[in-house]
Amino acid sequence: MNIVAILANGVGARFGSNIPKQFHKINGKMIIEYVVEAISTAKSVDKIVVVTNVEANKGFLSGLLQNEKVVLTDGGSTRNLSLKNALEFVNSTFDCQKLIVCDAVRPMITGELIDKYFTLLDNSTAVVTAQKITDSLGCYDIKQVYRDRYYLMQSPEGFDFKTLYASFDENSKLTEVTQQLPENSKIELYFDFNNNFKLTYPADLKYLEALINARDNKVDQSAIFDGVTRLNRYLFENYPSQTKQWRRVLEREIPNVLKKWQITDYHIIKTSHFGIIFLAKSVKYGDCVLKIIPPFINRYLPEKNCYRSLPSSLMCEMYDYDDNCSALLLKQLSSDIDEKDIESSNVFCFFKNAFAAYSKFDNSSLTFHDYSSELKAKLNETDFEYRKGEIMAYVQKAVDLFEKQFSQDDFVLIHGDLHRYNIMKDDSFIFAIDPIGYVAPPEIDIARFIGTELTDRAGDKAQILDDFLDYFAPLSTKERLFAALFVDIVFRMHNSIFENDSFELTDKWLNILDNLFSE
Repeated sequence: MNIVAILANGVGARFGSNIPKQFHKINGKMIIEYVVEAISTAKSVDKIVVVTNVEANKGFLSGLLQNEKVVLTDGGSTRNLSLKNALEFVNSTFDCQKLIVCDAVRPMITGELIDKYFTLLDNSTAVVTAQKITDSLGCYDIKQVYRDRYYLMQSPEGFDFKTLYASFDENSKLTEVTQQLPENSKIELYFDFNNNFKLTYPADLKYLEALINARDNKVDQSAIFDGVTRLNRYLFENYPSQTKQWRRVLEREIPNVLKKWQITDYHIIKTSHFGIIFLAKSVKYGDCVLKIIPPFINRYLPEKNCYRSLPSSLMCEMYDYDDNCSALLLKQLSSDIDEKDIESSNVFCFFKNAFAAYSKFDNSSLTFHDYSSELKAKLNETDFEYRKGEIMAYVQKAVDLFEKQFSQDDFVLIHGDLHRYNIMKDDSFIFAIDPIGYVAPPEIDIARFIGTELTDRAGDKAQILDDFLDYFAPLSTKERLFAALFVDIVFRMHNSIFENDSFELTDKWLNILDNLFSE
């Protein structure tokens, strides 16, 4: 038989409570109940032996006995004595071949882990949960201690039952049971169960609650997707079959990333266009941003690669990414830039640092967008009717001007979408978010910023244009900046035909072109 023993006789002396910590509740359920429920999902478990003071704790135990696999036996005054009692009970009651010992206050275990350990015991005397040491390690009588020679050992632990029963001495001073096994025993160290939190102190309850909530988070994927109405419309109009498939992937993967990154609370930004964006709280990372990008719109890989490739002094920190869900986990920055940042030259200095940090593109294997190719491709993207003649005439002029002004340049990898809404502050520092990742002249970044100022600022557009050309002139020349701005406004105008529900933005771009760039 395969049996799991749960050691649950602790009185919680360090916990400072009259109730033993294994019987404290989170979300209305005792800690030990989480352990029993997880073990019960394992396919290979025949019996679960709860080792505790049965008489003293009977008020807490009645619910556990509703599980037909659970049996009770008394523990001892120490952990070793409780384990000895468990071994004697199992030996006299069951024909046990394999035994796994669990702790009643480590509720993050899973049924899959228990099944894994029973399988490993087919070829091992014991298997023990191990953790690498990441902190510095000291020793009272050794001058130099190398942490890579050591590791932490934890429950769950699995054993060949007969070997353990014959070897175990409850009076041994050794705290790790595997150290009592015969020298020729084969002991498997399992390092892949990292979230093995143990409830020890009262303050741990809040942290453990967050971990459990993150693990058990039930997400209404349809509500998430339907809430992002703009993205929903855009995707179904342009990628109907891929979008249906993506929704099925989301149903499977969103709970996984919430669990992986220990996200306990989130708020969806419903106006996101090229992805689903969550403002979130993570037990591990604190305040963060989770961005999930449809993999078929060719935005995820370039954006991820930008966070990895562009200088960290310019980019918002990316904590992690998940390719299965096309998801990025980013630091949540504190505030947007404002007029004072522009007037005080903070924004200018940010662009100056970006220009200094950008380097010649080396044709690496990473995926990015080629600005020149995408601009030229617009000559063939004519599947629309609204003001088509005007728009395509501007596209041809933009292609010709780009060729004349920039074709001999060594292009660099740039952010590609550095308008004011993608530049944010964290304390006194400025960082960029939401990159596109163009291989292009660096002036395109400035053009993207000025173009957005022209559409969003009230007032004399010609004066706004002149002011910003003067503002950024030290980084290039006015001629190159003016050319880049014309090209990028045409680029964005053409995109607006396909990306928006109305032609309001298209008309804004055309009006700017007609009034500021006419020959």
